[in-house]
Amino acid sequence: MNQILVEEDFAHIEGQDMNIILDLLDELGLEAEPTPPRGRGDRHRWQLALHWQPSDLIPQEIALQLPTVTCRIREHFVGIEKQPPSTVAVYARDETVLWSSRPEAA
Repeated sequence: MNQILVEEDFAHIEGQDMNIILDLLDELGLEAEPTPPRGRGDRHRWQLALHWQPSDLIPQEIALQLPTVTCRIREHFVGIEKQPPSTVAVYARDETVLWSSRPEAA
């Protein structure tokens, strides 16, 4: 079973972008794959939504590395002159927010 799903956003994420995001999550030791859009969020601000699949909380060793991963995601989008996400959020299966960050430049 995948540990984390990355919500597709066809207005902002192309195939290569998704591969970069999946690779960054893989570096954390997470099994990740894309999932269809779930229609949440503000249309004026792009939120990268991740969906945590296990029923337990995000392990602390992973949670501590998420800010670095979000910065690297931002750097990827800025580096190819695309709008980076304004927020990265990790949702539980019941849609509560487990973790959220506004990526900043490193």
